[in-house]
Amino acid sequence: MARGAIDRRANGRYRARYEGPDGRWHSRTFDRKTDAEKWVTDQLAKTNRGQWIDPHAGLVSFADYATGWLTTKTRIKPKTLLGYQSLLDSRILPVFGRSRLATIDRTMVGSWVRSMTQEGLSSSRIRQAHQCLAAILEQAIDDGLIGRNPARRVELPRLDEPVHRYLTAEQVARLAEAMPTSQHHTMVYVLTYGGLRWGELVALRRDRINILGRTLQITQSATELAGRLEFGTPKTHQSRTVHLPAFVADLVRQHLGDIEDHPEAFLFPAPQRGPLRYANMRKTVWDPARQRAGDDLAEITPHDLRHTCASLMRAAGADVKAIQQQLGHRNASVTLNTYTHLFEGDLAEVMDRLDTHSAIKSRPVRVLGDIIDLPQRSKNPR
Repeated sequence: MARGAIDRRANGRYRARYEGPDGRWHSRTFDRKTDAEKWVTDQLAKTNRGQWIDPHAGLVSFADYATGWLTTKTRIKPKTLLGYQSLLDSRILPVFGRSRLATIDRTMVGSWVRSMTQEGLSSSRIRQAHQCLAAILEQAIDDGLIGRNPARRVELPRLDEPVHRYLTAEQVARLAEAMPTSQHHTMVYVLTYGGLRWGELVALRRDRINILGRTLQITQSATELAGRLEFGTPKTHQSRTVHLPAFVADLVRQHLGDIEDHPEAFLFPAPQRGPLRYANMRKTVWDPARQRAGDDLAEITPHDLRHTCASLMRAAGADVKAIQQQLGHRNASVTLNTYTHLFEGDLAEVMDRLDTHSAIKSRPVRVLGDIIDLPQRSKNPR
């Protein structure tokens, strides 16, 4: 059992002491004896429960600890790592960098969030910064440096409802026709009916195409980092099979005759046979084409075609699981959260079908005076 003691000093104050798990005595001085008793009792209870935190451990600066934390992130994508570094440099370290871990409290974190809100920073960016800070402090708890995470339960600004733009099949055709080459024409249809992310399209190779099966194997994704392309696994770290309608598969079949006959050749190469670069493609191909396609398509981006895939699949009767598999979401919950409105009419339709096919059996058979005959219950209900 841990030991504790309280003694009165010559100046009239009270010194509370306890023996920690490290074998050393730790002390603190109070004006009132009751405060000293409360503190030492609390420390002894934490020691006996195995929840004691060395008061000297949290003296490391946040900046030093955060730097070490970042070096341990070996399982995340380079783009995510770069995002963490950006958040630390621009938002977190200027405020908390010189503070010791043990001195950061909820008041400091709350003031930081409010200042970013008043600055006009977007809700999503504020939440990203807060998430990064909270993750670092959570690791500090696991390392035994602090006892609680001061970033928990801090009030955050509400996220703005994302606005998804969906194209009709006619608009997709119009956009494709406005493209300058057959490659870009086919690209529009693959993005729309395959639901690919831009990086997945860039990384798609010739040997990942199955024309007879009308499928694409999505095994890689390309990400632009500091002016260079990095190839890695898709966003969810999982490969998937994407299915295409017959007419899109036929367009891809024809397109294969226009590219290099090599298994690792990019399906949609840049003019010099290398990978497409997003900024160049937008400037030289996409933006001029969407202007030609019509005013209703003047703001459409390549990612809007991924949303359009979900909308067209839903209109064709696809359930949430099918859309999830096509788009490569981690699970069906992500799909539902992203495209909730596409499924909002389901409940009314279900009730209509129940009313048509089932409810008649539970209605009164006949009404005579004050007598109402209802269906009899089974004698042996299960």
